[in-house]
Amino acid sequence: MKYTSKMRIPKGIRNRLTGPRAERSELTRVEACFKFIKDELMVILIWIASIKLFVILYRQLQNVLIGVVRVGPVPRHVSFIMDGNRRYAKGRGMSVKRGHEAGGLALLNLCYACKNIGIKCVSAYAFSIENFNRPKQEVDNLYNMFAVKLDEFAQRANSFKDPLYGARIRIVGDHSLVSQEMRDKIKNVEKLTKDGADFTLYICFPYTSRNDIYHTVHDSIEKSLKEKSDLGKFTVSAFTERMYLDDFSNKCDLLIRTSGHMRLSDYMLWQSHENSDIQFTSTLWPDFGFIKFYLMLLRWSFFTSIQRYADAGFSIREKVISSIPFLANKKIALDSLPTAPLAVSITGEHD
Repeated sequence: MKYTSKMRIPKGIRNRLTGPRAERSELTRVEACFKFIKDELMVILIWIASIKLFVILYRQLQNVLIGVVRVGPVPRHVSFIMDGNRRYAKGRGMSVKRGHEAGGLALLNLCYACKNIGIKCVSAYAFSIENFNRPKQEVDNLYNMFAVKLDEFAQRANSFKDPLYGARIRIVGDHSLVSQEMRDKIKNVEKLTKDGADFTLYICFPYTSRNDIYHTVHDSIEKSLKEKSDLGKFTVSAFTERMYLDDFSNKCDLLIRTSGHMRLSDYMLWQSHENSDIQFTSTLWPDFGFIKFYLMLLRWSFFTSIQRYADAGFSIREKVISSIPFLANKKIALDSLPTAPLAVSITGEHD
C-alpha cells in the first residue's frame, strides 16, 4: 500500500516518528546555547588575561624607567596644580563630581610613582580659597569627596600592603574657613600618619600663597611681641620655616600645572624661586599619568645635571671628550687647524 500525505497516521506511530526528532532538535538548540555561552566566556577570560598581562608589562616598564631616572638627580619637592577636572567631566558627559573623583585617582597614582622614584615631598593644590565662590552644590561635592579621600589616603598610608605605606599626610591652609567637623577629621588624619618618614604629601586645602605669607607674617610678629624679641634679627630662613609647608617651604624644585593655563593662580609664589622649574601642559589633570610626568621629570633631571656641572666649574664638552679614549688621548696642534675665515662686517667691508 502506497503512503500519501492525505492518509491519517495513528497517534502512537506519529509520536514515535516525530518525538525523537523534536527532542534532538531541542537538544541541539540547548547545546548551541551552551556553546555560545562558553565561547563568550572564553573571549572574556582571554580579554581579562590580556589586560592583566598588559598591567604586568606596564609595571615592569615603569620600574625600568624609574631605575633610569634615579641615575641622575631627583627633585626633593614636586608640586601639582591639579586643573581640568571639570572640563574632563564635561568632555565625557559625566557629572562634575565624577571628574573630581578621577582627579583624586590621578593624584594617588602619581604619589605612588613619586614615592617609588625617591621624591621626598609632593604638594597638591586641592582647593583654593577662591573656590568658595563656585556654585554651592559643587563646593559641597568637593567637601564631601575630600573627606572621603582623606580617609582613603590615611588608610593606604597605614596599610603595609599599599605602595603609599609609610607616608606622612599634612593638610595645610586656612582651616578657620572650614567647619569644625572637617578640622577634627584633618587632625585625625595627620595624627594617624605623623610617624611617616619616607614620603610627605601636603594637600593644600583651602590655600593661597598670599594667605600663607600673611599668616606667617602675622604669627611671626605676634610671637616676637610676646617674647619681646628683636624683629630686626628675624631671618628669611626663620620666616620660611613658619610657613604652612614647614621644611619644604624653602623651595619647590618642580611645579607642574595641567589643563593649558599658564599661570600660578596664587600658588607656590614663595617657593618658586632660584632654580625652580615651572612646567605647563595642556593635558587635563585626570589624563595626566606616569608617562607624561616622567618626561617632565627627565627634562628636569637633564637640565639640573648640566646646571650642577656648570656651577661646579666642569665642562660638559670636556667630560664627553675625556670619556672617549681615542679623543681623550688625541692632541691637536694649532698649526693643524684650518685658516680662520675672513671677518665680514654688516656693511660688507673686509678686514
